[in-house]
Amino acid sequence: MGMVFDCFRINDKPTLPVTVIDPYNGDFMEVRALIDTGFSGYLLIPPSVYNKVNSLELENPRVYATLNGIVKTRVAKAIIKIGKIKLDTLIESPILGREISLLGRELQKILHIEFKKGKEVCIEDP
Repeated sequence: MGMVFDCFRINDKPTLPVTVIDPYNGDFMEVRALIDTGFSGYLLIPPSVYNKVNSLELENPRVYATLNGIVKTRVAKAIIKIGKIKLDTLIESPILGREISLLGRELQKILHIEFKKGKEVCIEDP
């Protein structure tokens, strides 16, 4: 069991403040990401955010089958910061899609996330 790094109060939706950092030039953007157990990817962010932190974009998009059909995402290497935790990871953005931020299962597997009675979300040292 790790040390609890940070707890975040939640209202009707479990969201976390995430800083997305471009590892190449240090540019960063802030998003509030919904913890989504239905999204199997990493961190999905809107194109308006992605385009500012995607210097290390990978060549191949990822493809997901969703209830709304096939979704393709652009993918880039990034650093994310949630509270005191910093991780080297991937960020994704829909090629065609909505302005939404989702913290997917790939990141949920790395982070130890605990929901406390629907009032707060705590993250422990990965």
